[in-house]
Amino acid sequence: NPRAPGVGQADIFEQVDLKDREKLRERAAFHARNGGLDGVFTAGTDFSASVAYVAESLGLPGIPYETALNATDKSRMRRLFRENGVPSPDFRSYTERNIREVTLPAWTYPVVVKPVDNMGARGVEKVMSPEELRSRAEKALSFSRSGAVIVEEFIPGPEFSLDALVYRGKVHICGIADRHIFFPPYFVELGHTMPTRAGAEVAG
Repeated sequence: NPRAPGVGQADIFEQVDLKDREKLRERAAFHARNGGLDGVFTAGTDFSASVAYVAESLGLPGIPYETALNATDKSRMRRLFRENGVPSPDFRSYTERNIREVTLPAWTYPVVVKPVDNMGARGVEKVMSPEELRSRAEKALSFSRSGAVIVEEFIPGPEFSLDALVYRGKVHICGIADRHIFFPPYFVELGHTMPTRAGAEVAG
């Protein structure tokens, strides 16, 4: 947004869609050639895959692009969890090609429908019956940049956000926050509490 409040605070401002990875790479390469570029990062967004793509393309520090995709595409993430024995909700993936089959599995309701690659809970909804499922899945599909959704079993309970760093193969947990979710059947986070108020069985 060329009128964003932060534009005037930037040393250099580039108007680029954060989803346009090729344009980001092009502009980053330009700055690398003209003055130097030591790194790329994002804060407060879900565009880590864009950052990883630029970093990998230009030989800058960062996680592999494939790893970033695995961490942000919900279908890839759930599949890898399943293949590696990590506890995770049961799920199935759908695209426009097979979205009509979304009601065929014998789901135990409620279920949750999600675009595989959006953020801020856009298009995420709890579905209470098979009669609702197809229309909600098609709605979620409209929020997906890649044209894919997942349907997964609903697991009741509190939600947490977790901040962590992986260093030399070891996960270091930096903080756990209680997420405050409102407006069911949607999942809109209106705030969080950090550190968590949960007991040692969660935070320990």
